[in-house]
Amino acid sequence: MNKTPFSPCDYVSRVQDNQPKELTRELFLTLLEDMDVRLNCEIIRRHGPDAEVYKRLLPGICWQSKFNGQLRTDKNARATGFFCLDIDIHHEEEFKRLLQTEGVSAAYRWAEKEARERAECWTRMAEAETSVAPPIGGELDIVAIHISPSGTGVHVVALCNPACNSIAEDQARLAHLLGTSYDTVCKDAARVFFVTPKEDWKYLDLETLFPK
Repeated sequence: MNKTPFSPCDYVSRVQDNQPKELTRELFLTLLEDMDVRLNCEIIRRHGPDAEVYKRLLPGICWQSKFNGQLRTDKNARATGFFCLDIDIHHEEEFKRLLQTEGVSAAYRWAEKEARERAECWTRMAEAETSVAPPIGGELDIVAIHISPSGTGVHVVALCNPACNSIAEDQARLAHLLGTSYDTVCKDAARVFFVTPKEDWKYLDLETLFPK
């Protein structure tokens, strides 16, 4: 793992918050233990019609950018050296097929199981990379993996690769290495990714995310 210091990320209290603040290690760990985060995610994972309302109440992290006290816009974004891959399994063809043939409950059960399995698989890959040198060009450089608020997706946070020139290129490269679909829309510099409870985080390299 590349241990070069990277810039701290920013966070917002809600997605409507356009005044991001620096995310410290202490605050990050507090957010993972926050009871409101836990309760809102429980409601979201019932997959009811009001799920999006509760999702928008969650704090969010802007992994790829900091804003130095300015408004959260692409223009004001300054790269941190990280990016996030957003895998939405409920957008995949198998989910859509199950929705039509088996019904809503079966489709969501499959997506939730698939999210957990992928997160665990990628965690093993990330852990292995810390002890075994990856092939040249095949570095994952993952720093965090967690289940998404819906329970049917995975967020993978990684270091930007020197061979890539944009967030979109970094996302495409990592998705190829992991063998997964992903949300190609989530490539803007000001994008935030919602926080989930501590138990949803399968892999976490705090030393790289928050260098001393």
